[in-house]
Amino acid sequence: MSEDKQKILAVYHRVDDAMVNKDTETLDYILDDNYVSVHMTGYQQSKQEWLEQIENEEMRYFKTMPQKTTITIDDNIAILICETKIDARIYGFRNTWSMKINMYFEKRGINWYPVNASASSNN
Repeated sequence: MSEDKQKILAVYHRVDDAMVNKDTETLDYILDDNYVSVHMTGYQQSKQEWLEQIENEEMRYFKTMPQKTTITIDDNIAILICETKIDARIYGFRNTWSMKINMYFEKRGINWYPVNASASSNN
């Protein structure tokens, strides 16, 4: 695996770990200021709103279980596609969701930054 792919995968794992550990400070640092997450429902959520919902536990992540990950790089843009299972309580409802996450990255200098992500059901 190339060095850039290793860096992207490491960032993705840091995001997962920070979600589970309710570490919004790390998420705020890692994610681009204009980061947008598109949920399975199609709802587009700003980084700030998502971090607030993690803080107040409207969205509480217990465990992430990546199954298969692919990374494609084109110059300074990359996409990580991860088939995963996520054990979470979202707006009071707890479940383990099978999901496909598409996370888009931009390279700035030597570092890769997530700029947006979308989730869809992987059933």
